[in-house]
Amino acid sequence: MKKSKATKNSNTQSNSRPSAKSVSKTVGLIVMIVILGSVTLITALIALPNINANRNSAAEYATLRERSVRAEFSVFDYTEADTEPSALELEMREINPNFVAWMTVDGTNIDYPVVRGEDNIRYLTTSFQGTHNRNGALFMDFRNLGDLRNLPHLIVYGHNSRQGGMFTDLHMFLDDDFLAENDTITLKVGHEILTFNIFSVRLTDVTDYAYFLDFSADHAFPYFTHRLGAPTGASQIITLSTCTNCRNDDARLIVQGYR
Repeated sequence: MKKSKATKNSNTQSNSRPSAKSVSKTVGLIVMIVILGSVTLITALIALPNINANRNSAAEYATLRERSVRAEFSVFDYTEADTEPSALELEMREINPNFVAWMTVDGTNIDYPVVRGEDNIRYLTTSFQGTHNRNGALFMDFRNLGDLRNLPHLIVYGHNSRQGGMFTDLHMFLDDDFLAENDTITLKVGHEILTFNIFSVRLTDVTDYAYFLDFSADHAFPYFTHRLGAPTGASQIITLSTCTNCRNDDARLIVQGYR
């Protein structure tokens, strides 16, 4: 009888032990939880700088808009004799001497000051107020020298951020219905408002002829506008350029207007 009881107890202890298969499943589950947790944490750490940059950028430019309103930048004297800086220019150049214009784009949240630096690099990661920020600023091509009102072709660059802001809204113009209802780019330069009608929206790359800026030859600008498909009689072209967030670093979205 004692032997039988010992055998029964032995069997009971054996049955109470977890099987190798059960242990393997448990370990696998723990490993999976750890991996998923690590991936989530890494993703959050990667995204955090972009989120913070977007928040800081949004706050900075909201303040700039308030200051521009206080400067009553919507009131202009259109007389050619008025060569003094406008209230908007004085207000913005007090913050950044590289200020050249204020841009708005119809139907979008694009409502920003535009700067022109010594190159096309600095303002990729420098905000209008001079702080380091991944969203940077809207900036004119550094080769656009002189009075913007008299240059044949203006190029303005800005980031396309997944968190929004800057030139992200340019992608809305890929929708034909949106473009049909929103087709105006406005630049406030000095005491004047320059209004451009959008005539071209396309995905391209950095080698596109749209980035051409050498108009020293007499026939250069007429040929340029013809090749772009701009309406006859256009006296000035503006090109807004942003990246596409695709794997090709050279890919670009450009929106072009004329006046």
